[in-house]
Amino acid sequence: MKVKILRLNLYFGLFGLMFSAFLLALNVSFMKTWFFCCSWWSFILVMDSLNFRRRKASPLSDSVKNFLFSAFISVLVWLAFELFNLRVKNWTYHNLPSSIFERWLGYFVAYASVIPAMNEISLFAQSFLSKKRLALFRIRGTPALLKSWFFSGIISIILVIIWPRLFFPFVWLCFILMLEPLNFWLKNETLLKDLEKRDWTRFWSWLLAGLVAGFLWEFWNFWAGSHWEYTIPYINFWRVFQMPAFGYTGFLPFALEIFALYQLLFALYKKFRRKVVFKSMIITFLLLFYAGVFYLIDTFTLIR
Repeated sequence: MKVKILRLNLYFGLFGLMFSAFLLALNVSFMKTWFFCCSWWSFILVMDSLNFRRRKASPLSDSVKNFLFSAFISVLVWLAFELFNLRVKNWTYHNLPSSIFERWLGYFVAYASVIPAMNEISLFAQSFLSKKRLALFRIRGTPALLKSWFFSGIISIILVIIWPRLFFPFVWLCFILMLEPLNFWLKNETLLKDLEKRDWTRFWSWLLAGLVAGFLWEFWNFWAGSHWEYTIPYINFWRVFQMPAFGYTGFLPFALEIFALYQLLFALYKKFRRKVVFKSMIITFLLLFYAGVFYLIDTFTLIR
């Protein structure tokens, strides 16, 4: 039964994509608000089914609990960038629902799709790249390299906060610089460990996931009624959908940041998942944190 559902998810997802586009074309108000979310979660179903068909395994087939965790923690990961945006002011939200419940639910559902979607795309890409000779060279995680990356990440964050207009691109670099060494020291999954073995498969697959997800984010956002718009210093021209053309380069390091952030948080989840009381306290804290940042988005990023 489980296998049948996983295979049928391909058709459920494709139907969801087509039906969402159909209702949007009819100018249905509900779909104008929820088109972005409906499209992404339909796409995730499609990709998970394709991964299961091709690899005989997928995030949903491996563990529904881990999949749900990735969605829940995805909100936290994206909110880190929303907090940066309060300083750099690179995007604003438009035509969101007036109801705070519907608006905050929309934030949650949209942000929860980031990690599941990128992970599905990466796994699908890996299934094609794994037998290809795409290795370039070996990078060794020496203490000097790890320390230089870590402190470069911290310095990048400081520069963004102090001079946001000049150093805003570092938002899309700081976490990979800081967290890859941290994950390496904590013996979590890292891309650097792959590169030490001269295995570049996962590196390339996540870069590809960044490009594909970035294109789809901007594509679906362009047609949605509730959407975001960019104002980026120096490169705010040659737009492809809402995004300036050069802005798409930011999706490459962003994908690597998502990988590093998720590996750190997933390692913590595995460590504490049997501690029910502690886990409940963390979930409660995170929900309060989400609500706090949603309020800040409403106050400073939302254009009413």
